[in-house]
Amino acid sequence: MPTTLTHLFDKPARHQPVVAQNAIALTAGLGIDGDVHAHRLSPRQVLVTLTSELDALGLAPGALYENLVIEGAAPEDFCPGSAIVSGDVEIRLTMYCEPCQRIAPLVGNLAAMVGRRGILGVVVHGGTLHTGDAVSLIPGRYPPLPASVQQKFRDFIATIPEGRVVRYRDVTMAIGVDDSFVRALPGYIKRNLDAGLPLHRIVNARGQLLAALPQQASMLAAEGVPSDGAVDLERFLWRG
Repeated sequence: MPTTLTHLFDKPARHQPVVAQNAIALTAGLGIDGDVHAHRLSPRQVLVTLTSELDALGLAPGALYENLVIEGAAPEDFCPGSAIVSGDVEIRLTMYCEPCQRIAPLVGNLAAMVGRRGILGVVVHGGTLHTGDAVSLIPGRYPPLPASVQQKFRDFIATIPEGRVVRYRDVTMAIGVDDSFVRALPGYIKRNLDAGLPLHRIVNARGQLLAALPQQASMLAAEGVPSDGAVDLERFLWRG
């Protein structure tokens, strides 16, 4: 059986259902054009599932809020670290999408859905996908993201460039966790004070400096980022 795209969806707004499309445009490093999850920091730009999984669960395409549905792929090749290639488009699969309360009415037992919600990905090469397009699934093309949230946190913080800052919510987006995780970030910062990470490049939602980092102002100033208790986010926020 050939491997093909059977369904395509985008999601224009949060808390709304996905919308079936005959074609979707993707931008490298950003995601699906016009989709609410398109963001350069996010490892969750695209959600992909297989027709075989939907059939096994008795669900219609789009029920899991996925963007791409693929038919004919070998399930053992569908895993984080694999690449989806179709024409000019390449998507790197990053991590399994965790079950959440939005799908609970459909599946009942969320624990049984671990590893079955679909796999998230980022757009490596952009282009346009159409329903019926042929797809290649290339296992092992990329290293999968670490399963540990702690390691995802460390890996992301190490990438924040000198002279730029990120907010708590940018960190949660970049490590692929729910927005509510912002409450846990102060603990992660404190546990990593001696890890050699540029933690001073993290600020709160209003750009204010963090009490846990008493040298933050001077460290940012050394990188050309002035602050008087807060950083000008219009000038210095890193958007990926």
